[in-house]
Amino acid sequence: MIDYRKVKKIYFYTKELDMRSGMQRIQTLLGFNFSSVEMMYTMYVFCSKDKRQVKIYYEDEYGSWLMINKLNETKFKWPEQISGGGYEVEDMKLLLKGLKVMSERRKEVSY
Repeated sequence: MIDYRKVKKIYFYTKELDMRSGMQRIQTLLGFNFSSVEMMYTMYVFCSKDKRQVKIYYEDEYGSWLMINKLNETKFKWPEQISGGGYEVEDMKLLLKGLKVMSERRKEVSY
């Protein structure tokens, strides 16, 4: 399993990704933008067009992970404005539970 204490950064991919994409295509896509050192202990999150499916790519010392999470009854609360690598592990956990990430929730409660 993933040790969240080792996660350095989390990147949300802002463009649509064909959810049929597998490990090799995602590795190729990331390889154009990140070095192998940057990819280690970093999570890359991809969301489907209908916001019902999320794929997460992660590399650690044991190898590469490609995880899929699907929602049947609701949609993921994808952040409106995504700042690269600006999210924490707690935000990722909220997103995967179907909740809004903390920074998005703070915008709604602006005084």
